[in-house]
Amino acid sequence: MGRWAGRILMILGAMHLIGLGVQNVQYLDEWFTGALWGLPRDEFVHPRGANGAFWISLGSFAVPMMLLGALVSDLARRNIATPASIGWGLAAWSVVSAAVLEPTPLLLGLIPAVLLIRGARAARSA
Repeated sequence: MGRWAGRILMILGAMHLIGLGVQNVQYLDEWFTGALWGLPRDEFVHPRGANGAFWISLGSFAVPMMLLGALVSDLARRNIATPASIGWGLAAWSVVSAAVLEPTPLLLGLIPAVLLIRGARAARSA
């Protein structure tokens, strides 16, 4: 279960990063020339343009989600169960985020969350 959960997390993160990154490729030059440095406070409260594109792609949770997926997959490969708290935290984040933003694919995060919770329970009972 852990391997599937890890793979799903990596796929979801990659899809988010690629899907939203491709839509915002026109801002790449601004990202790497320092245009986002020293932005006024209002730009962080209401990001738009290159700043908004950064936060919905490269600065989003996509990369940490992919890293979490890689860690979960590696733990499963070593026959180490991921703690159920990781699954519960992922489930809570998915549900709360989906309640705030609908329609959203954030509910797909429940799939690896359930797999992690079930895997931790199976490891505990074994």
